[in-house]
Amino acid sequence: MFPYPKLSTSLLKPALIAVLLALGACSSIGPSAIREDQVDYADSIGHAATRQLLLNLVRVRHREVPSFIAVSQLVASYGVEYRGEASLSFLDRVTSALQRQTLKETGGRVLAAGSYSDRPTITYTPVRGADAARLLLNPIPPGVLFALLAADQPAHLVLGIPVAAINGIRNITGTRPELIREGEQFREIIGLFDALSSEERLALRFVEENGVRQAHLIFADRNPAGPREKRLRQLLGMDAARHDLPIVFGLGTGQPGELTIHTRSIIEVMRALSQVVPLRPGFRGETNNDLNPVDPLLSKVRIHAGGTAPADAFAAVSHRGHSYWIDQDDVETIELISFVMLLLNVADTTSNTQLPIVTIPSN
Repeated sequence: MFPYPKLSTSLLKPALIAVLLALGACSSIGPSAIREDQVDYADSIGHAATRQLLLNLVRVRHREVPSFIAVSQLVASYGVEYRGEASLSFLDRVTSALQRQTLKETGGRVLAAGSYSDRPTITYTPVRGADAARLLLNPIPPGVLFALLAADQPAHLVLGIPVAAINGIRNITGTRPELIREGEQFREIIGLFDALSSEERLALRFVEENGVRQAHLIFADRNPAGPREKRLRQLLGMDAARHDLPIVFGLGTGQPGELTIHTRSIIEVMRALSQVVPLRPGFRGETNNDLNPVDPLLSKVRIHAGGTAPADAFAAVSHRGHSYWIDQDDVETIELISFVMLLLNVADTTSNTQLPIVTIPSN
């Protein structure tokens, strides 16, 4: 028997490199997946929710019932598998018994294989029953709206559509003189709230009263009050000596020393906003004569309809063979739609819904 030849370094290098590359590729993909996918999934879910709202506005405009489906659960599962194999072989064969010469044959092979899988599991939950009633029919809590106002949300959005009346002054539009006067007073109140908020003359605090979290509007302790604060107190019939007003839901002027807010429900907000949606041609013989509402906020909103939506639209949906969309550079419409999305998020009551059990393979 003859000794095997020594392995050549030139033969070992390719095999070792192949094995090291395979092992290096097996490093965890978790951190990089989080960096990329968390933002992408959040953007996709947000964009889908905006399109869902736009579609529901179109449905409400055409006397249909809105329908909401929530993304209740998202599980992203990834799998990466690499297999590598490297081998060398050699053979000594005797070619002459007398000369005892050998023929050295050396061979090798490198084999690599891999697989990648991306299996997101998305669970959708229809909003129906008690959840739908709470989301769509319950009036928006006044404390929530004033918390948004305290968080620098514009008063013309916070109070412009979700609020029906403040201390008996109605947010109303019409052509009769009394309606015009009342509507102008309400819009003046909105402007005063906007100015006082920007001057940081208003604040909000919550107080536990009989187990109920009560919102209070706080005026800056300043004597004498500025002209805007005086005018706001005059319009709302507030005592000049009060700087701490509990915010309550109700009709009319309410009790002395209270800020009585009559808020609308989400479905009422959607019905008001749907006025600017063009009707599809021939729908029940109606026309689009009401597409120029008196309300100055809605008069700036533009939802377009036609055969095909632009590819770069901010949001676009299809309904009964017609396309509806919002232009990507329409700042006023995008601002209002985004605020209604914010209202839907803070009013969402589906978090306690029983979620299905999802079994994820552990590989």
